[in-house]
Amino acid sequence: MKPFKIGDRVSVLYLSRTRGTCLAMNRYVVQTSDHPVYGQKVWVEMPAESARASFHVTPAHPDFINHMDADPISAQSTNTLISNLDWHLTMAAPQSTRPTWPAGWCSARVEIPLTEDERAVHASQAALHLQELRLWRAEFTRWAQSVMPEHLRGAL
Repeated sequence: MKPFKIGDRVSVLYLSRTRGTCLAMNRYVVQTSDHPVYGQKVWVEMPAESARASFHVTPAHPDFINHMDADPISAQSTNTLISNLDWHLTMAAPQSTRPTWPAGWCSARVEIPLTEDERAVHASQAALHLQELRLWRAEFTRWAQSVMPEHLRGAL
């Protein structure tokens, strides 16, 4: 597993107040430090329903945390493909921003606007994820029916 750095997009196991153990996808690494056994300890921004706090600390072990783009697109699970597609579509949108924490987990989140070139890269990544999802016809159809805006259904 490659080392984590601030701003990396990850999936992480966490304890929800209402649903038990959950997998959060498209979360951001806020800070890292050394860990004697796993090499790194990683702070991750968590969903509001996290039972612990706004930030979750986990050892850098693949049973607990993974980079969202760790696997090639062709090897990603359907859920990861959908999650990555959703994130790239969001990042490709006008006025999209990416978060940063200039002073680590104890500082405020700051949103940085993406450039047009960055948005174009995200749009091309979204197209690649969409193309791969189309190979998984049943999952793609189920996803399209559940999340696509009405005006786009049937167009893709």
